[in-house]
Amino acid sequence: MNVREILADIKSPRKKKIILDTDTFNEIDDQYALAYCYVADSMDLLAVTAAPFYNDKSINHEDGMIKSYNEIKRVLSLVDPDYTTPVYEGSRTTIEISGGVVDSPAARAIIDIVKNSDEIVYVLAIGAITNVTSALLLDPSIKDNMCVVWLGGNQLDSNNLGEFNLVQDFTAGQMLLNSGVPVLLCPAWSVTCVLTANHDKILELKGHNKICDYLFQITEEVYVAAGSRPDWIRTIWDIGAPAIIENPSCAEIEVVPTPVFTDQRIYAFDSTRHEMLYLKSIDREKVYEGAWNALFSLKD
Repeated sequence: MNVREILADIKSPRKKKIILDTDTFNEIDDQYALAYCYVADSMDLLAVTAAPFYNDKSINHEDGMIKSYNEIKRVLSLVDPDYTTPVYEGSRTTIEISGGVVDSPAARAIIDIVKNSDEIVYVLAIGAITNVTSALLLDPSIKDNMCVVWLGGNQLDSNNLGEFNLVQDFTAGQMLLNSGVPVLLCPAWSVTCVLTANHDKILELKGHNKICDYLFQITEEVYVAAGSRPDWIRTIWDIGAPAIIENPSCAEIEVVPTPVFTDQRIYAFDSTRHEMLYLKSIDREKVYEGAWNALFSLKD
């Protein structure tokens, strides 16, 4: 499929096969996205892969991946104690650090799932893109049966590419955009950053079921740590990826020539490059309505 056919498929009402690649322990919004992917009727969650991250919540990328792997299993057990969705450990370092492909159970699982699928697989990547790019390096043929929906980078007219998911493995991001795989790029500023929630919005989760209570709990901890200010808001941007698949009317998507992430860490453009999909804007109200309704529908 080319990106224009994929855009038409995204807008179609059929149920989509997805893989979620997530650095779940890094923040609190990955947990929302994971639960959303599992419970939404419009998505068939084939697997969850743990992405690496390195910040004040991990001692290195490997530690971040392992913590994310354990957090994935914790969230799934709250959503469904009998879940059977496979969870895979991901990269223990990055392509940028290692200088080449990072083999992992996650990369191999992505390859196997995509190659054995009779329809396109949407890989929702909401962390560093190491696992996904490594899978493409190990088997470039999978690009013909997948679309990578990546929350990475900033808007195309920005001179700042210091976005967390991208800088965690900048080289992997460069390789992804050069691989020819169909990509839907969902930038942070000033697009998915509109997916903010205040304390009242988070309070709506409390009391519905175990996973809603857990999401409320981990977010309440952040709220309290920030001083419980009346003006407190939090961006839950990772729910944007599943929201686009579940309710594409929430998203304004354009077809554009694929840009380049230069070594100077800015965008460069060439109108002759292959096309990609670009999220130009997203409707906050539609996203939260869909995510909250899906989460509320779950019965313990």
